[in-house]
Formats: sequence, C-alpha cells, structure tokens
Amino acid sequence: MEIGHASDAPEAGGLADLASFLDTPEEESAQENEAQPTADETTAEGDTVTEATDGQADATDEELQDPEAEAVTDTEPAPERKVKVTIKTDSGEDVTEEVTETELVKGYQRQADYTRKTSALAERETQAVEFLKTKHDEVRSHYLQQAEVTRAAVVQMAGIKTEAEMAQLANTDPAQWVAESQRQQAITKYLSQLDQQISAEKQAAEQEAAQRKQKATQQQYERAWTELQKDGIDKPALAKIYEGANKLYGFTADELGNVYDPRMVRVLKDAAAYQALKAQKPEVTKKVTAAPKLPTRQASPAQDAKDRALNNKFRSGRANLNDLAKYL
Repeated sequence: MEIGHASDAPEAGGLADLASFLDTPEEESAQENEAQPTADETTAEGDTVTEATDGQADATDEELQDPEAEAVTDTEPAPERKVKVTIKTDSGEDVTEEVTETELVKGYQRQADYTRKTSALAERETQAVEFLKTKHDEVRSHYLQQAEVTRAAVVQMAGIKTEAEMAQLANTDPAQWVAESQRQQAITKYLSQLDQQISAEKQAAEQEAAQRKQKATQQQYERAWTELQKDGIDKPALAKIYEGANKLYGFTADELGNVYDPRMVRVLKDAAAYQALKAQKPEVTKKVTAAPKLPTRQASPAQDAKDRALNNKFRSGRANLNDLAKYL
C-alpha cells in the first residue's frame, strides 16, 4: 500500500498537520480491513469452510483418543547433569555452586570470546601506539632537518663579516661599523635561539629513544623468563648454564648478560649436556671393555643336524606347532 505522494505531505509549521499526516496509513488500513469480506460472508458462498472445520475437529478427537499420542505428550525430558564449581564472591570467600553443563559451556564460550577480544584490543592498541610514535619521530626528524637548513641559509644569506673585516671597517667607516655590529648581534641572537631549539629537540629525541629501548629490553627480559620457567630454569640454574658456557666456549659475562632470547639459553644448556656426556664416553668404554665376557654356547654336531632339519621344515612349509616350540 502506498502511503502517499509528495502533494499529500503537510505544510511546514503545524504539529497537528504532521500528526494527521502520519496517522493516514492507519486510517487507510482500517478502510481496507472494512473492505475485506468477513468469514461469515465467505462461508455463505459455500460449505467448503464448514466441511474443513468439521474434518479438523474429527482429526483432533482421534488424536485425543490415541493412547500412544498421550504417552508421547506425557514424556518429560531427562534432567540435565549438574557440576559443582567453586567461585569467589565479592568478599573473596570461596562458594560452591551447582551449574548445568549448558551453563558451563556458555561460560567457557564467553570467557574464550572475552580473552580473544581482549588480546585483539591489546594488539590494536600496541599497533596504534607504535604508529603514533613512528609519526612523531618522522615529524621531529623533519623539523630538525628544516631547522638546520634554515640556520645554514641564514648564515649564508646574512653575510656575517669576520673579525678582521670588522676591524678594517671600524678604521675606514666607524658609523657603518656600528650599524654592522648591531645587525650581526641580532643575527647571532637569532641563530643562538635556533641552536637552542635544535639542541633541545635532539636531546628530547635521544631521551625518548633511550626510554623506548629500556622498555623494550624489560619486555624481552620478562618474556625470556616466562619461557625459561616452562623448562624449569630459575636464576641458579641459569647461572650454572652461563658458567658452563664460559668454561667450555669462552663466553664472557658481558656477552651473556646481553642474551634475552630463551632459545640461546636452551642451546647453551643442550651444548653443556652434550659435552658432559662426551666426557663420560672414555669411562663407559673402559667399563665395557673390563666387563666379563658371556660364555658362548657350544653346539654339538647332533644339535647342528637337528637345527638344520628344523630350518628345512620351515623353508619348505612343513613345520607345525611342535616344530615352532622347539625353535623357540
């Protein structure tokens, strides 16, 4: 149904006109409903509706009289299994509650979704911070470059005279020397301010770079210890690994102090274990050599003949279970 045309819209300036315009679809709907034939009028045209209604009533009576249908309707679903879960209240106390398996699954899904979204948000925040830092460094670098170019241009275009030229000018034209001295003092003051700004920006950039490096080093340090703790390596164990690396391969304390990659620590640990195993090889070989020899079984000619006959049976496929028992 079309609501109306542009000519039907109310003129600006009246809330009553706007309300009447918006109420128009309901009035049209009411008129359409009045225009539709009623159920009695449709039924009057024939007995089709009445017969269909009687058929549905008969089917309903049959279903109510069917005992199997009643049995299906009266069947109740089995109760869902519950699991006891210990949780902490707002006061920090442990409380045990029973929850259904469905609630457990939903809770796990919510927790997994929350963890995923939190990790994604943290990653996006890290990327945004790194992007802003990069842009800030680019702007600062551009500013320093432009400031140094400006300073060089000022020096070149100002035409600052040397001390010898100023002394000669003072002898030949004292008034011009006074004017030139004032001009050069103004230029020198401007260059001094520009040098201070450039120096301050460079110092700030160096401090920020040092802070970022320190923060990155601290993060590497924490990640390294997290990985090493998975292998059961604590500080005493790490000191022992570094001591072995110093004795076996000559790494200095300063070199090992700059290792923040847990993979390097694992390599050094495996290398020390290999060297320890290699050092034990001569002793093990000596013990094996000194061990008493086991007596060898001397086979008689008769036994050799039996063994050959048994082997021939197996080769020819004529061996039975008794032959197998003798062989074993």
